[in-house]
Amino acid sequence: MLEKKLDDDQTESIFLGRVQTIRKSIHAAFVDIGTELNAFLPLDDEHPIRCGELLIVQGAAKQATDTKGLRVTAKINLPGKWLVLIPGGSGVHVSKKIKDEALRETLLACGQRICPEGCGLIIRTVSEDASEELLRHEAETLCNQWTEMKRRAAGMTRPGVLSQRERLDMRLVRDLSDLARVVVNSEAIYHLLIEAQRMQRISCDTQIELFKENTQLLFDAYSIEAAIDKALKKRVWLPCGGYLVFDFCEAMTVIDVNSGKMTMGCDLEETALRVNLEAADEIARQLRLRDIGGIIIVDFIDMRQGANRELLLKQMKEAVKRDRSQVSIEGITRLGLLEMTRKRVHTALRKALRNSCSYCSGSGEVLSGEESARRALRQVRRMAASGQRGPFVIRCCAAAAQALAGMKAPDGESVYALSAPGRHAEKYDIEQVGAGVAVPKDAVALK
Repeated sequence: MLEKKLDDDQTESIFLGRVQTIRKSIHAAFVDIGTELNAFLPLDDEHPIRCGELLIVQGAAKQATDTKGLRVTAKINLPGKWLVLIPGGSGVHVSKKIKDEALRETLLACGQRICPEGCGLIIRTVSEDASEELLRHEAETLCNQWTEMKRRAAGMTRPGVLSQRERLDMRLVRDLSDLARVVVNSEAIYHLLIEAQRMQRISCDTQIELFKENTQLLFDAYSIEAAIDKALKKRVWLPCGGYLVFDFCEAMTVIDVNSGKMTMGCDLEETALRVNLEAADEIARQLRLRDIGGIIIVDFIDMRQGANRELLLKQMKEAVKRDRSQVSIEGITRLGLLEMTRKRVHTALRKALRNSCSYCSGSGEVLSGEESARRALRQVRRMAASGQRGPFVIRCCAAAAQALAGMKAPDGESVYALSAPGRHAEKYDIEQVGAGVAVPKDAVALK
């Protein structure tokens, strides 16, 4: 049976899709990939497509949401430990993070010798110390994977998954080259990592440990839950006493920098500079930790001196160099706001671990007790206008009941407020008390 629901993260997953509609007005097509929502495919003028056409696509950076399908691309990338194979591409490219020109030339020549026919190749940063034999073997492995996917696609008659994204442990093996220590609580994963190390896919300097949860959980031993909770908080304190506030909008993330308890510095300018420089380092770390992508606006503490603003900009650019995702810093606006973007590749931490509140729909706010009280009274007036007669008893939360007690009942009507423990702030019930039925003793009559 065809699976109709996306997994939590489908970046890198590869699908056989069918083009459903082409929208030239937005230069995009919508493609059925076997999920509930059609995927969004930006059009490529060099490779035109037709409605009804079957084609292979890959999950791109932007994740699917409840209302938007997965963003996909027809330019397939198959990532390995040392290389990225680009089927249908051309040329060999060396990671820009490799600065040594002699090494770049050596890797480029090696890449040209091992690149499979009809494909392009990207040589990753970690290939600096890899032998040509290892690189050739991985290029052949990736090429075989692509051949197998095409074979599977040729036998399919309906959209579906060709290749799922690799598991987390395998992505760690593939993408992280500078790990000093890895601790796992699964014996199967432990042996998998040991084998990867034997195959030189993990540095021999990386210490791999198996944590046996006989008396204590791995999460408890390293206080991981506490660290996750801290990474989900809206406010982040800085060592100097200042703090950051994260606000998430539909189109961007806004970070506010505040001086807080910071008292160091001879004057306001020096204090602002110290807090801002420390905030720049912490913001770069939080972006990686929380995996925040898209447009990011940072409201640093105002500084008057242009030299200080330049120093802050330099510090911010230096701080994001450790980020594996592409970060672009656009500069500081006339209003003192730093504009930047970070490539959205995976699901942000807060979206991966939290759901929107069913009461406030993610806004973090609910109606005040006074507003709930006013709405309940308006409903009483509607009931009275339709010919219904009281007394009316409004069952509501304590805050709304307290507010109602100070309000005036509609003319000619008897209205009572009754506090209902546990009642949601925005919810209330209105009960008509008929003849011979007593009003609850705890109910308070409105004026």
